[in-house]
Amino acid sequence: MFTGKTRVDGEWVVRKDCFSRAQTLGAFCQNSFSRKVTLVVHGELTANVKDAERELSRKLLTVIESRRAGRHIHVVDNAGYSDLLFGAPARCRTLTMQGEHVTVMPEIGEGFLGGPFDRLRLRTRGINRLEAGVLGRGTPRHEKLLSRLIERVAGRAVLDVRAPARRGPQFDLGWVSERTAYGAWVAAPERSGDEEAKRLAEAVEYVGRSARPAARHGQDKRVVVIEDAVDLSSGLREKARASGLLIGKVKDVPL
Repeated sequence: MFTGKTRVDGEWVVRKDCFSRAQTLGAFCQNSFSRKVTLVVHGELTANVKDAERELSRKLLTVIESRRAGRHIHVVDNAGYSDLLFGAPARCRTLTMQGEHVTVMPEIGEGFLGGPFDRLRLRTRGINRLEAGVLGRGTPRHEKLLSRLIERVAGRAVLDVRAPARRGPQFDLGWVSERTAYGAWVAAPERSGDEEAKRLAEAVEYVGRSARPAARHGQDKRVVVIEDAVDLSSGLREKARASGLLIGKVKDVPL
């Protein structure tokens, strides 16, 4: 179900084309509520969202009522709908009543964090030569260190564990703690003496360059995670600090 003006990556799409795109992916679309509705795409509404003629906010009101009754309906915004069309996970939006209007609440890390974390999707992503060289992506060492990070972060029930935004910097694992969104890049290049130190310095530079745009709500922190056996020199710490990054081992990541 759709409500409001829908855009896909910033481009307005008419309703019949929205239906067509969704149906191509196997979804069934309808304009009226029933117990079959499991997803509502919340598009751009006018300043006064309570538009009885087009039933814009009526649909959102029904979502709120359904949630209160214990039947969850997933709500995505334009960015989330775009993500779904491109096969990426989309976060569910929180709705609240403000007077007679329904408001989609802003979330920490918008524009930086994406939908729920999916390890399978992470494994099937494309890896370029630079990422393989300076981060070690696609190697057993990288996978092992990433698994340790996932175990530590996902094991904290209070944390919201997330994937990167589809059009944002492609870190390995993201999460929200208090009012800060964290995005972590695991750096585990092949060992070869001085070459490893050089690769780690390159990894910090690479992450620093890819760390834009910033989150649109709350603050975001970029984290480079390295292996326990690595000597975290003061020079590497200073390089990370100069790039606006945090760097540390799995046990040191901020939760």
